[in-house]
Amino acid sequence: MNATAPYATPSAKGRQAARPGRRRRKGATSAIIAFFFMALLGCDAADNEPGSETSASYLETPRAVQGKEPNQTTKEFHTFLLGNEATKDLTAIFFDVLVQGSGLTMDVQIVTGLDRELRDSDSPDKEKAERLATAFAAWRTEHFKDHGSVRIYNPAIETITKTTW
Repeated sequence: MNATAPYATPSAKGRQAARPGRRRRKGATSAIIAFFFMALLGCDAADNEPGSETSASYLETPRAVQGKEPNQTTKEFHTFLLGNEATKDLTAIFFDVLVQGSGLTMDVQIVTGLDRELRDSDSPDKEKAERLATAFAAWRTEHFKDHGSVRIYNPAIETITKTTW
């Protein structure tokens, strides 16, 4: 035991030795939180330096739905979008392409991360959803020469837009 420590021995008046209180623990906790917050800000600031490389606004490989490998249609459509500079940014917004039926009754559903606020008519993502539907229709027409309809869904599986080809 260190005899010079202020909390090691009782005081001369017979009171118990003072212990670190909540105030001191809160101060330490606040200091630790502030340290980690500053470290996070430092990481973000490093990305904005002139010499740093910017992150891509598209995905090289399709996103996988948790616990599920992307299906072949999802992979092929993702590859098609990557091949066109005008649609490359759309690779980051969709999760899965589900095809139901065949021939003239083909119905395709594309689940996206768009419109997370679940707005009805004034969604800022409506234009992106329409671009994605148009790109899908162009891909199916160009590569498969078939007909059908595509619906673009938000995460709550509400239709944002629908297109036929």
